[in-house]
Amino acid sequence: MKIKELKILNKKGIIVKEISFNENGVSYIYGDIKDPQNLGATINSLGKTLLLKFIDYIFGAKEDSNIIKEAIHNYILKAEVLHEGKKYNVQRILGDSSCLYINDEEYTLTDYRNFFNIERSLYSKQIILRKKASELSYNMNPNKDDVINFLKLLNLTNLIDEIDDIYTSQDNIKRLKKNKKDLVSFYGKFDISQIDEEIFFIDKEVEKFENELEEISSKIKKIEISDVQKNIVEEYANKSKEIKRLKSTYERNRLEHERLTDFIEESNKIDISSKHILALYDKAQQEVPEMVKKDIYEAEEFHKKVYEERKIFLKQKKEVIEEDMGLLREKINLLSSEINKIGAIISLNEVYQEAIELYEKYNSDLQELKFKQGKLSQVKSIDTAIKNEDSKLITSFSNGTETRKSYDELIKKYREFMYNITQEIYDNDVNSYFDIKIRQKHLTARPVILEFTLKGDTGEGVSEVKKNLIDFLICRYNNYIEIMIQDSACFNGIDPRQVSGMLTQLNKIAEKSDKQIIIAINKYQIENSSEMIENIKNNSVITLSEESNLLGFEF
Repeated sequence: MKIKELKILNKKGIIVKEISFNENGVSYIYGDIKDPQNLGATINSLGKTLLLKFIDYIFGAKEDSNIIKEAIHNYILKAEVLHEGKKYNVQRILGDSSCLYINDEEYTLTDYRNFFNIERSLYSKQIILRKKASELSYNMNPNKDDVINFLKLLNLTNLIDEIDDIYTSQDNIKRLKKNKKDLVSFYGKFDISQIDEEIFFIDKEVEKFENELEEISSKIKKIEISDVQKNIVEEYANKSKEIKRLKSTYERNRLEHERLTDFIEESNKIDISSKHILALYDKAQQEVPEMVKKDIYEAEEFHKKVYEERKIFLKQKKEVIEEDMGLLREKINLLSSEINKIGAIISLNEVYQEAIELYEKYNSDLQELKFKQGKLSQVKSIDTAIKNEDSKLITSFSNGTETRKSYDELIKKYREFMYNITQEIYDNDVNSYFDIKIRQKHLTARPVILEFTLKGDTGEGVSEVKKNLIDFLICRYNNYIEIMIQDSACFNGIDPRQVSGMLTQLNKIAEKSDKQIIIAINKYQIENSSEMIENIKNNSVITLSEESNLLGFEF
């Protein structure tokens, strides 16, 4: 994807700037600063970086509120782009990241990127809008994505999986070691080399306590604990009191029953009939008148009747008492059984309490051991995982080294390119050496070594030159991105002679690779050569100065 034209429209829809870009070759955004002594007041007010950001928006960048201020919200960017040989008109409204337009059809940012096959992680390596901290990244220490994108852009794709695996294993080992350190610190001091021995002994202790608990549990189950109530002692007292009362009643009935039995038996013995009375009279040789005999017989009959009635009454009372005594015996027996049972529970209660206390102690000790066992097992599992990851790491490093060898010729070509461009940029004896290596297996040191040296350049800007040359290398040989954009900040600190030499080489790179290159550069950054200045002016798509900034006002 390339950009052919960009129109900037204000909130009223009026075109503020209309810029056409070279489809192939270098297009300059030239900062013709008249007062280089007052850079602080002018360098950030021309609009070079803002214009580059507008172009970046056309290439699917997210909104940056630090650059796109509220003052230019609702400004419209309209561009003509070239993608796979076809022209498209695209549009984006500043301050509104929700929608973009392709040939007047609305798209989300994601769909817009997908339409033009824009992979932003790759584009960010060729759209450089601020000074980089290292050769591959805006950070001093490039991350995995920086390295993998670098390899991809230089067509070293077979290395990517191995490098990704190495990063993953290294990160996993680092995480696992931290977890292990935390566990060991939490668990306490012990010799980590003796972990198997520690686990063995703890397993034995756990087994011992589990057996002890099983025995205690069995004993507890034998105690009829289901009958234990909170008021069992009170119940025992009440039942004891009741059985005493019942026994007392029973004893009274027994005595009454015994008295009635004796009375009935004695009554039967002292019964005297009328014949006995008359016989006594005969023995006394006393004549008993007939009238008296009659009365005696009548008295006998009356006595018999009264006695028989009383005897019946007493027998009935005796039977009632016997029935009551039978019921009392049943109640007494039932209560006795219950009291005996409660008594047994009360007597066992102390044993139960002791068993429970012992059970709780053993269980507490067991839980502590199991916790310890678990922690040790986790440490062992982590150790095992670390060993597995280390084994993967060895394999990945080995495979990466072998794969790197297969790219010897390609990297040799890159080395020649870097050497030749260095020779062109410098007019003195400065040489360069370029290589991409896979280091020996290491737990933490990242696998890819980018070796790029400039021998003979001792100037302060040597590191910035190296960063730019890496970008030039990617621009020349990558097959993914048709454009490279660099802000003027990329050339800060570099000797103007080297800047001029680098810009000259960019024209050659663009021609050979059919790339579109857009460079923002300030007049004071380049060599004061009429030929060089003339070349830049001829290829400038816009010239900005203190009198003519991008949007016509400062914000």
